[in-house]
Amino acid sequence: MKPRTVLILVFLSPLLLGLAVPAAHAFSGHYYIIPTSVPLRTCASPSCPTLLTAYRGEKVEILERTANGWSNVRFVDRSGSGWIPSDLLSYSPDLQARAGGTYYVNKSSINLHDEPNPNSRVLITLRFNDPVEMLGVSHSGWAQVRDLNTSVVGWTPPRYLSSSQVKYPKAAPRRRAPRKAPPKEEPSEVPKAM
Repeated sequence: MKPRTVLILVFLSPLLLGLAVPAAHAFSGHYYIIPTSVPLRTCASPSCPTLLTAYRGEKVEILERTANGWSNVRFVDRSGSGWIPSDLLSYSPDLQARAGGTYYVNKSSINLHDEPNPNSRVLITLRFNDPVEMLGVSHSGWAQVRDLNTSVVGWTPPRYLSSSQVKYPKAAPRRRAPRKAPPKEEPSEVPKAM
């Protein structure tokens, strides 16, 4: 190889390596800390040293997730980041208690699914203010609950649950209708003078 080619490869190799490593991407939306307090660690293991402490209801953004159930998070309202078990995070700011509490459906009706996935089989439909027992939160952020009326266990997004009964169901998100073009005016015929 010519010296000039070797020199070009030496200068370009850090750039090429940087392109080959996939960048960590944030998962959509914000998450909330469920327990009263929890340590954020330097790596994805309970044996790793503690960096700082996160508190109930703090808003975080997930930077990375592992297959063994840990999330690397960054605080939204203060500086700092670290690793936390994914099941200690919730999509909903209302869901700020550990598993085992009683929650109430805050929407006119919700489906209880057999898996934490909106496309999975629907087990039953819960109605407004139906009580459920919180069993846990999946890595994807879905809540596993037991319907206290029927004892059916299933999955639902936690944003549809409140820690106390509410007076009115949450309104469904409004969807904008596409704007329609104004009707075209057809030229009117002018009667000819005779």
